[in-house]
Amino acid sequence: MKKFITIFSFLAISLTLLVTPSFADSLSINFENPPYTLGTINLQDGWSSFGAAGSGCAVYDHAVSASLSTAGFGSQSLRISNAVTSGCFGDQTFSKSLANEAGETAAVNSGMSQGTRQKHFEAEWYFASTVPGAQQPGLSAVASPDRGDGARMSWVQMKDTPTGLEVNFYDYVDAAPFGTAGTPTNGYGPEDTFRFTNVVSGLDRTVPHKIKITMDLLDGPRNDVVKVYVDGVLKHTGTSWEDYFRFVQGPGGPEWDGIIPGFESRTVDSILFRTGGAAAPITAGFGFLIDNLSTLSGPILVGPPTNKDQCKKDGWKTFNNPTFKNQGQCIKYVENHEEDDDHDNDGDDRDDHGKNNDDDHRGENENHEERD
Repeated sequence: MKKFITIFSFLAISLTLLVTPSFADSLSINFENPPYTLGTINLQDGWSSFGAAGSGCAVYDHAVSASLSTAGFGSQSLRISNAVTSGCFGDQTFSKSLANEAGETAAVNSGMSQGTRQKHFEAEWYFASTVPGAQQPGLSAVASPDRGDGARMSWVQMKDTPTGLEVNFYDYVDAAPFGTAGTPTNGYGPEDTFRFTNVVSGLDRTVPHKIKITMDLLDGPRNDVVKVYVDGVLKHTGTSWEDYFRFVQGPGGPEWDGIIPGFESRTVDSILFRTGGAAAPITAGFGFLIDNLSTLSGPILVGPPTNKDQCKKDGWKTFNNPTFKNQGQCIKYVENHEEDDDHDNDGDDRDDHGKNNDDDHRGENENHEERD
């Protein structure tokens, strides 16, 4: 999708070069190159999709497909429908892994992810309906930051409804009394639950939409920060599934496997695209197209500064979004963006045209079925 950027001055151009921080690791995937071939994506360019290739719990309808001239997509995309579903995880579709995982210092990777551990993870992708002129009843697919085996640290659902496409989100809330290593049962009591949030509804199914999820994976319980953006706009801020793993699947928990030794969360390095819950056979060969997927891991972002005082007394050194060489550069950045704000509010309509404002683990009840 094309983006139009209004440039006010040469200084603005110079400072824009500073805005993007240096990430430890990133990937961009358009399902074109290195050449992706039509059909199952299993074992193409580091992806796995064993079920769709016939070696899993079910033969899922997940495949590289023609993009159907979808705006902003290339000639090929990943196509996913929930014509076939299962309760399995490791045989569904996993994106190529980052070289450097993200997670808390003591998070468990079980050998599934690797590299230099980071505290920040992001993923972004576009999704579009293969039937833009009508609803595909029952169509649903879920994307989750994962380490490659189904140990999902978050959950974002793409769904087709009578009123348009929608995006939903689940996180896990450990409510008071809080779980601890000494009292782990407090981490999975009746007050603790997966929390469902409808992030946005009524999206136009005739155009693609962009989803972005960011995760700050902070050491300790109940403090991860997860943000969900739709079409460039922050729509929801929640938390991760860290405390689900810490207590429900931790030592003595109701889903403990007897192996994990401590009360720790999990790492992430990829995106799991999964179809679970109720199947919608009518969607076979159709469903959603996924394209322009990007993932990254790196340090937690700090910044940008919003006033000059934040740059003083060595405050400029604390920012990495963007980074600065000295206090003066930091102050210039703030002044420039104050100037941009003035332009944005000067009474004409250039801003309207010059900027892109795109604006289960186990299922026990109806909500948990949906979460699959």
